[in-house]
Parts: sequence; structure tokens; C-alpha cells
Amino acid sequence: MDAKDSPFVVCHNGVFILPAQLYEALSAQVTNGFVYLREDEDTLTISATRIAGGHRRVLNSRYRTPMFRNATCLAIVDYRESVRVMGVEWRP
Repeated sequence: MDAKDSPFVVCHNGVFILPAQLYEALSAQVTNGFVYLREDEDTLTISATRIAGGHRRVLNSRYRTPMFRNATCLAIVDYRESVRVMGVEWRP
């Protein structure tokens, strides 16, 4: 597996970029240009469909979330209509 296929992304002060493949998959499902974000205890969900407790945001490849401000590496899991982002490495 090469870097572009890796489920891990670098995170700097809560800012991360979705891999192009995941961004394209989400954009193919978004009809109005918006995605829905929900922060749970340790997971950020980015969804093409409305999710309870989520807020709407314009689809973008770059995201910033305070919940990951101390994370250095994030794992991203694709669930077709949504993407789950979780911290896997943290700054001491």
C-alpha cells in the first residue's frame, strides 16, 4: 500500500486534509454542496446525509476541528455515505 492509499493522514493543530479518493467519493454523493459534521467523544463523522446532532458545512477537502488539536496522526474510515475520523497519535 502506498501513501495515497493509506487510511492515515497527518494532523497539525486540528487541521487535516481528506485523501483525494475519499473527497471524490463524498462529493459524488453530495447533492447540495454540503456535508454534515458530528463530533462524538473521540470520533468526527463527515456525512453526505443529515445526521442527528450534526451541523452543516460546505464540502471541502481541508477540515479543522478542535477535538484533534493535539493529534498528529488520524485514521480515516470510509463508510460510503459517511467518513469517520479518529485520532491515533497524540502530542505528549
